[in-house]
Amino acid sequence: LHRPDFESSANDIGLPVSEINGAIRSIKKWSKPRKVGFSLLTFPSSQQMHSEPRGLALIISTWNFPVMLALTPLVGSIASGCATILQVNSMSQNTAELLVDLAAKYLDPEVVTFLGPRIGDGDRAVTAALLEHAFDTIFFTGSPNGGRYIAAKAAVHLTPCTLELGGKNPAIIDKSANLSVSAKRVLWARMMNAGQFCLAPDYVVCHEDVIESFLQECKRCLLQFYGEDPKKSDSFGRLVNIARFEAVKSMLDSHGGHVIAGGASDASSLYIAPTVVRVDENSPAMEDETFGPILWVTSVPNCDIAIRLINTKPRPLALYLFCKDRKLERKVIQETSSGGITINGCIFHAGHPGLPFGGVGNSGMGTYHGKASFDCFSHEKAVLKKSIWPDRGLISDPYTLYPPYTEFGRTVVRALFGG
Repeated sequence: LHRPDFESSANDIGLPVSEINGAIRSIKKWSKPRKVGFSLLTFPSSQQMHSEPRGLALIISTWNFPVMLALTPLVGSIASGCATILQVNSMSQNTAELLVDLAAKYLDPEVVTFLGPRIGDGDRAVTAALLEHAFDTIFFTGSPNGGRYIAAKAAVHLTPCTLELGGKNPAIIDKSANLSVSAKRVLWARMMNAGQFCLAPDYVVCHEDVIESFLQECKRCLLQFYGEDPKKSDSFGRLVNIARFEAVKSMLDSHGGHVIAGGASDASSLYIAPTVVRVDENSPAMEDETFGPILWVTSVPNCDIAIRLINTKPRPLALYLFCKDRKLERKVIQETSSGGITINGCIFHAGHPGLPFGGVGNSGMGTYHGKASFDCFSHEKAVLKKSIWPDRGLISDPYTLYPPYTEFGRTVVRALFGG
């Protein structure tokens, strides 16, 4: 991946460490039984919610952030009390082998077992073999097609799944936006890990009045970030393998638009330059997730059209809005559906431990991060204790509850249910 040290330190080390520290600080609070309030229907009683581990968890990780995407859900699984089998992805082979070795050295194998590239005949064969067995919960990170496969296999055993999938994430640039800041923040997120990032903005829907200025800001930012020759920059990564390179290069060759910046490529080093392309909204590039360092930019006459365009596509993992208009903020929040939104920025909603992170529809199901990770691997069990009073059942055990039923009893029941 040729990933910059900064990106590895922040994503693959910093975020998992933050999750671990947060769980250590909060686990007593998270696991404490939670009292539930009064209800006339069950009076007199006391009631609580108890969290218990789901049981045996299977975590299937992926390659683009191989440490973070393995350890972050594992924190929630361990905190909840689950035993865990974790399959790391061998596409990032060196990191996968390191994780397997470190897990064997530092983790109790009766609690956590890592399966890596030295097992079986490849990731797909190992995954298929694992899914023949019954687990109590499955956590998968990968593509929507992979998610469908996991869900279908899990359904045989009625196993609940958390699916963290991808999506073609839009960024809306309103004419009220600060264009310099917008371009900088969009391109920072788009080019992170050479675009191999499920949260990255994939395409921009820009107001037609400011698109030329926005594109000029994009050119300026790319020059500022990576210099005249991004290939020589220590701040820009590479695609993971030749298959990913060819997939992204195919999109670059068939978009039918105009390259504003970048566009160079080198298969021998798996390099595609940070690229900005202006396209029509009907371009084939606007269909599938890019998962590479290309930002597609199209224009619209107003934000109603932008919302309509976004809503014609599968619901994304994230949506980004850049504007200075509070009414527009509310409109986009209310009239679009996505896993999460960052306004005047990108990806930050996924970094706040108090905000559950996950997709919706085609971009996934279920959430994690912070307490949501604990909840993801826990079953909330309802516990109600009925009181027995020395009142001969007048209040604590009313005779109208039991047969033979009477018209008076039915009247009482209708009153209790608000009928």
